[in-house]
Amino acid sequence: MSRHLKRSLIRLTILAAIAAACFVLTACDPSLTLNPKYTYTSFKLELGETVPGDIEEYIDMSDLDAEERQFVKDNTEILYDGEPVRGQTYDDAGKHTLTIMYKGHQYRSYDIEILDLEAPVFTKSEDVYTFAGLTADEEEIDSMFAATDNSGSVKIHTSDMKVDYDTAGEYEIKATAVDPTGNKTEATAKIIVQEPHYGAMGTYVFVSIEDQYLTYFVDGEPVLDCPVVTGNAGNHSTPRGTFTIVNMARNVKLKGREDNGDKYESFVRYWMAFLGSEYGLHDADWRGAFGGDIYMGNGSHGCVNMPPYMAAELYGMVDIGTPVLIY
Repeated sequence: MSRHLKRSLIRLTILAAIAAACFVLTACDPSLTLNPKYTYTSFKLELGETVPGDIEEYIDMSDLDAEERQFVKDNTEILYDGEPVRGQTYDDAGKHTLTIMYKGHQYRSYDIEILDLEAPVFTKSEDVYTFAGLTADEEEIDSMFAATDNSGSVKIHTSDMKVDYDTAGEYEIKATAVDPTGNKTEATAKIIVQEPHYGAMGTYVFVSIEDQYLTYFVDGEPVLDCPVVTGNAGNHSTPRGTFTIVNMARNVKLKGREDNGDKYESFVRYWMAFLGSEYGLHDADWRGAFGGDIYMGNGSHGCVNMPPYMAAELYGMVDIGTPVLIY
């Protein structure tokens, strides 16, 4: 065999090997074809939609055999803002990038805009009640409004509260709920300043000196009531007016002087002061009866005496700041 012929045979053998290798490589490493939906380089979605995590959503594999499909799945990765997609939902409105990686290289990149088209929804818009001479409770004001949003984040802004707490009337408060995208919803509620009276709206203690009766209201509904003994008429009358509980304590010794100058000391288990440290609501286990006209000659030194079991119950219901109306 001539040297020239040998060289030709060697070339043919090499070319055949290369061709065979190319055939095998092509069979296992197919070219990718995008599904028509993903031939665009940008698209918009609504907040809350799910990120497809299956490569078959993006790549048309209808012409690939099982081996080729598996090869594509094993060698592709979908990234959302650089992080692997695991079927999560979009939770951040704005512009993002979705990338398809194939064999470690970028195959396709998309600009995605997540749109938040839903405005916040108010779940609470409640009026707050107080009484002339008392400011509204700050916690109540802060909780007048509540709202939710599909983004999971919402801020509530309220208008300036120009309320004259010394004058009975209704004062409107406007609230605006804003989500991170800027969608807004508005709501209104009122701070209602009332003249003190039995049966008014709100949460408060009402003591009627004329009836010698105490009633505790929660949101305008009576939940506890009992007869009481107020200050001895004439020289130790219980102060009338609108107050609040300023101090609460257990097992207290009340000290003072009788009209003749003698000292007295009374032990009480439930003390709810409403005016300084001298006047309060408390139990009086030394009394065998309450109500009626006892206060006309055998009243207290100015406090509101309650049956012990009712004082214990009331003590567990009220807080410092609870209004006390005595009229």
